[in-house]
Amino acid sequence: MKNLLAGTAIIAIAGVVAVGTPTAAQSQEFDLTFQSTWSAADPHHHNFERWAAEVEKNTSGRVVIETLPDGSVVPAFEVLDAVSDAVIDGGHAWSGYWVGKNRASVMVSSGPGGPFGMDPVDYWGWQWLGGGREVNNDFFQNVLNADVEWMPAGSSGPQSFGWYNKELASAEDLEGLRLRIPGIPGEMYGDMGLSVITLPGGEIVPAGERGVIDAAEFVNPYHDEALGFEDVWSIHYAPAYHETVTVMEVLFNKEIWDSIPEDLQNIILATTQSHFFYWETHKMTQNRNAMERLTEAGVEFRRTPDDILAESLDVWHTILETEYNDNPAFKAIADSQLAYAERNVVARRILEPDWKAIADVYWAPGGLVESGMFEMDYTAPDYYSLFQPD
Repeated sequence: MKNLLAGTAIIAIAGVVAVGTPTAAQSQEFDLTFQSTWSAADPHHHNFERWAAEVEKNTSGRVVIETLPDGSVVPAFEVLDAVSDAVIDGGHAWSGYWVGKNRASVMVSSGPGGPFGMDPVDYWGWQWLGGGREVNNDFFQNVLNADVEWMPAGSSGPQSFGWYNKELASAEDLEGLRLRIPGIPGEMYGDMGLSVITLPGGEIVPAGERGVIDAAEFVNPYHDEALGFEDVWSIHYAPAYHETVTVMEVLFNKEIWDSIPEDLQNIILATTQSHFFYWETHKMTQNRNAMERLTEAGVEFRRTPDDILAESLDVWHTILETEYNDNPAFKAIADSQLAYAERNVVARRILEPDWKAIADVYWAPGGLVESGMFEMDYTAPDYYSLFQPD
């Protein structure tokens, strides 16, 4: 393993700095070891690898990050503590895993319903333009007492409702099912009658194969196919409200982050900003590809019943009201998000067209593309109409 706590810089050029030669700060190199909470096959981990590769490229090799998967040094749910305690130099994770430390963690990762109707672009804006990253770092450093520097690495949402082997006609069909889902989303569905089990991503399919769980939620077709969900379950339900944005996070040990010169910090931050938008386009292309392969493998794509969606949001609002009133850390994050959403979400809601209705004109069965207006061989998926309004 590479030298942990490598944030003590390696001075590449020693001695007196002459005119025209690099300064000591410009000569520092950082050889760091990070671990994710994801298995090596998980696209979350691919996000991690791509981010690290971009950092190395953009810093001209002055920052090199080893990207270890879940369990290489510590178990998935111990990554935050390991980064804070300098067992590893950094990590790639999801803040929803830290709700056992403080339930406000769910709002760092975005929270159910957006939160407050925010989409991934809104969340990016809150982070970088609305003070969100400062609020989140204050939460990690002064509420969780974690010695880390936090930044958002991309959205994996919107997440699906999950994978089942029985048809769901209404919320009543959820009663008693054993569902893998962690954190506050798990609490939401537990309140709706499901028996909730928390497992890291790499343990979900084995648990399904052993009959420990009846159903599973992880992310969406792209991520779930990579873990082999289709080998256990045959029906995929979407959409869902429990994780509509779902932001992955990068964690640096704070001592290491503070030892990195400002020019490299700025390159890392700029790389992280652009990487977020790369992933936003990448993930939907990969979802479409995965859906085609999964359909060929016999998976059925169905729309989540409306009463499940409505009830899940109602349950979340009960949790939201309690936490907002009783948890100062939760309120601090929520207030910052509300201040940003009040401007951007309201404006977007009024000014933006109905993108789904426009998409249907072109891509629905019998739409302009399938009907032959363009020189394109396209057939709408058989399940497309299930996701159109009645």
